[in-house]
Amino acid sequence: MKDQLLYAACEKTQQDFVALWERLVNIDTGTGYGEGINQVVAIVAEQLKALGASIEIIPVEDATGGSHVVGTFEGQGKGKILAMAHMDTVFPVGTVAKRPFRIQDDWVYGPGVSDCKGSIVLFLSAMKQLKNLKYHDYGKITCLFNCDEETTSPHSRHIIKKLAHEHDYVLCMESGQVGDGVVMWRKGSAQMQLEVFGKTSHAGSNPENGRNAIMEILHQIQQLSTLENPEKLTTLNFTTIKSGDRVNVIPDYAMAQADIRTLYPEELDRIEVAAEKIAEQKAIPDTTVKVSITRGNPPFSKNPGTDDLVRLAQEIYSELGKKLIAVGAGGASDANWAASAGAIAIDGLGPVKGGKNHTEHECTKLDSVVPRMYLLTKMLMRLGAGK
Repeated sequence: MKDQLLYAACEKTQQDFVALWERLVNIDTGTGYGEGINQVVAIVAEQLKALGASIEIIPVEDATGGSHVVGTFEGQGKGKILAMAHMDTVFPVGTVAKRPFRIQDDWVYGPGVSDCKGSIVLFLSAMKQLKNLKYHDYGKITCLFNCDEETTSPHSRHIIKKLAHEHDYVLCMESGQVGDGVVMWRKGSAQMQLEVFGKTSHAGSNPENGRNAIMEILHQIQQLSTLENPEKLTTLNFTTIKSGDRVNVIPDYAMAQADIRTLYPEELDRIEVAAEKIAEQKAIPDTTVKVSITRGNPPFSKNPGTDDLVRLAQEIYSELGKKLIAVGAGGASDANWAASAGAIAIDGLGPVKGGKNHTEHECTKLDSVVPRMYLLTKMLMRLGAGK
């Protein structure tokens, strides 16, 4: 049954929500831009302090790219919950001046409006609801707002893993999926680099003396592409290729890169082993082939614990007469790092996105704010109480 008191409180909070949202969006916070990120850190820390949290500010290792914020709320219940959102965006300094926060019809636009500043405000708003309700029937609620998620969280992944071990559940606050969805799994990411070393020669006078690196790398690309596994949703897509600088010279070097996405950890292990063997099968003699794989985010695989969280979220959302869909995603997030540490996690709990994130079309559906605030607040209550 719908909690009328809570829903009305969420509606009453929307104006303050939008005001804080605008403040955060109108600060450039591209990953590594410490000046802007630390402005957001100061605002967020002030908000957390007013809500009664203990605060830890953790500068990134180079001390110029900003800081992470950890806020902790101690309660009187049993459940321990970690909520995560990120402050950084993919946009360069000056983007805010070109297209600041704006509302058009029922859509909110601006750099990072969906990914992921609306989610930061959503968590703060949910905690405000708990404070106003004098609700403390949770063991501990911790939030992590990091500043490097867009570059696979190199400075914060160890913090995520540590906090994940200390909590029962992880609620990742990436934007809600189009169609009003949450995310139940995410693929892990990796990059393959393929290099071929051949022998140069004149393409007109003596091409037979050359060992064409382009022709060999095309052969290798065809072979390596067969490592995809549609049944397990494993993809391997070559996306860049570089070779040669003169049209009349047989190239002695070629390099290509591929994007790899896997849902299951063992799939990347399989690809690594198979790629080495495939590289030995050359079409052009006397060439050298090197293949290497750099791992990014680990997979956030399908699991029963996440299924339970999805069912709880759908149950709460149904109180509003709304249907919450559950989807998987090819893109990674910090939920991947939490899940790799063994956490029971769910993602996509933020306000619902519209246009594609990371583009000028990024936007959020304004009328999703109140339902998503209600959902998050009730999730914190139910999980915090251990129900």
